[in-house]
Amino acid sequence: MRVAVLVADSNGCYPVPASKDGAVSTLIESLIRTNSDAGKVDFTVVSYYDKEALALSEKYKNVDFIWIKTSFVTRLLDKIAFKGIKLLFRKKKALSFKSVFSLLSYIRQSSKILKKNHFDKVVLENNVPLAWTIKLSKYSGEFYYHFHNIPRLDAKCREVFEKCTAYLCVSDFVGSCITSDESAIGKIPEEKIRVLYNCIDTRRFKKAVGLDTAVIKEKYGVSPDEKIVIFVGRLSAEKGILELLEAAKLMTYKNFRVMIVGSYLHNINEKDEYQQKLHNVACELGDKIIFTGYVNQTDLPVLYNISDVAVLPSMWDEPAGLTMVEAMACGVPVITTASGGIPEYMGDAAVVLRRDDRLIQNIALKTDEILYASDKQKEALIEKGA
Repeated sequence: MRVAVLVADSNGCYPVPASKDGAVSTLIESLIRTNSDAGKVDFTVVSYYDKEALALSEKYKNVDFIWIKTSFVTRLLDKIAFKGIKLLFRKKKALSFKSVFSLLSYIRQSSKILKKNHFDKVVLENNVPLAWTIKLSKYSGEFYYHFHNIPRLDAKCREVFEKCTAYLCVSDFVGSCITSDESAIGKIPEEKIRVLYNCIDTRRFKKAVGLDTAVIKEKYGVSPDEKIVIFVGRLSAEKGILELLEAAKLMTYKNFRVMIVGSYLHNINEKDEYQQKLHNVACELGDKIIFTGYVNQTDLPVLYNISDVAVLPSMWDEPAGLTMVEAMACGVPVITTASGGIPEYMGDAAVVLRRDDRLIQNIALKTDEILYASDKQKEALIEKGA
């Protein structure tokens, strides 16, 4: 069976293999890696071109990669649009316009690829405008949408969504949203929904053996006896970092540091107004707060492993919380919120808090409980998430 996977976005041009990280690209690489061992499907991955990704692709001998190159003019237009939207919308909506012209170029070139080649099935990864590849190519075979997020528009392609063979959703929550009357792409029949939970690479994210935590802590200016409360994710309001910092002010346990791992956008260390607000609040806590900036995926397991608790209080209906799963896989107790699909992934293996007007106080309370916990109590929490 020959299956084409189309991976493109408008907020970063993340290639496959995931040389620049990116959640979707990382998941697709995990898929093709697993298939390389099983050999069940002949994959063709249509990816943005990246020199490092090209080199990494050499290890996947049974996968065909078709590279979409963007011109200098296209990349220049992306930069102009991104800066313009940031100024116009005070950076609140700029993320969706990070690579919009590159996406248009990808759609045009991918449409030609679907016209010229035979594929038994086509998988469109997440991005709603990719429906135009089906529309422009007049592809008539089976195709599937793999939704990692809830679609917010239909890109004038309602007829494409009506013909879609099935929808692969990362949680029941996403499935329930697109089968509702309010679905942006039109109400999808329930029989077309398949729930395909996201996964992580447990060869990378796992409890480390023999790790010299004192040396790693010293790198970040943390004393060996100080406990670490870790947050991993974009520095954006929906991720709940501000709520974590406010909770840190209320904690009674004093010998701790909060490590904030992330940036405005993957691998881009530029500040926006929200980030500045975070830094202002962090100043009230002094050296209790550490901002690491962007950290590569390959280095994240080490930071999880030196941490005592991961606080990831999502403030939006997150379709699936992979950082929560990563932390648990590394043996870190997790505190999060009952948001979107997160409860489906966490079950009773994490502390899942309601997003109500007592959230900040409850984050402080539960973080204190874990930091005060005995080794035996903490191990019991870790075992629940194993």
